Amino acid sequence: MTMPMPKAESFLVGANLPWIGYGTDFGTNAWSTAGGLAADPQRLAILDQTLAGLSADGLGILRVFVLCDLRSGVRFDADALPNGLDDAVFPDMDALIAAASRHNVRLMPVVVDFHMCNPAQFVNGVQVGGRSHLVVTSEGRSALFDTVLAPIARRYGQEPAIAAWDVMNEPEWCLRLASSRRVRDPFGALQTFLAGAVACLRAHASQPVTVGCAGTWQLDLVRPLGLDFYQVHWYERFGWTTLAQPVTQFGLDRPVLLGEFSGRTKPVRNVLETARLAGYNGALVWSIFANDDQSGYPDELVDWAAQQPRP
Repeated sequence: MTMPMPKAESFLVGANLPWIGYGTDFGTNAWSTAGGLAADPQRLAILDQTLAGLSADGLGILRVFVLCDLRSGVRFDADALPNGLDDAVFPDMDALIAAASRHNVRLMPVVVDFHMCNPAQFVNGVQVGGRSHLVVTSEGRSALFDTVLAPIARRYGQEPAIAAWDVMNEPEWCLRLASSRRVRDPFGALQTFLAGAVACLRAHASQPVTVGCAGTWQLDLVRPLGLDFYQVHWYERFGWTTLAQPVTQFGLDRPVLLGEFSGRTKPVRNVLETARLAGYNGALVWSIFANDDQSGYPDELVDWAAQQPRP
């Protein structure tokens, strides 16, 4: 099953969920010892209602964050290396996939988020951030790929509800964090991490693979990875000229998706039309549930999408 990239005359419109609870929808931690989505009827009801609404609006692609900064769902050994998923991760993923299948919405799971590279903090018994060693060391990368990513890819690598895998959200922000740890070559280490994650997914899953780039300024990071399609994010502070730049000028060898844009940018139809004219194959609004000043899901988005040819 491949990512339904639009035909030349059409434009894919979708959304970022991106989570109901950041980092707590999949797996357990000290805050939610029973698990995530599957263990919480209220969250499941919210998810089901959201997917039903998305389907009714004709927006058939949903980008969803899974392990985030690894605060839930992953077991660690005494050396702070992953040694497996906890028992709640697969039931939680199954619950998401069942809801998506029920409403004919296809998913783009984002495996990890750049916040994993933040300095470690402990909040009510849970470590948030502090996992950059899994990016910059060979031992960390191998442990994460072998005990976390590979099991997920093996279980869901043929799942029709999954349109594509997003290896990491906005990895560019890890570069400054890795630099602060005095890593000799943070760019090279991060690129090695991304390449290894792509290879792991390719070894076990049939769906396309991408990376959610924060913008267009660091595309050399992902250019050599052999991605099935590229993904960049845009917010109004980046400037309209950046959004209007033709994607043909990026020198990329695959289609480009606008994976995030603010649902509060006015007017949203200008974002969508500008992206379409620039050559993007689609756009996913940020976001349905994230609690930040960029999130929104305006009626204008749905109205514009309804007027476009179907992919």
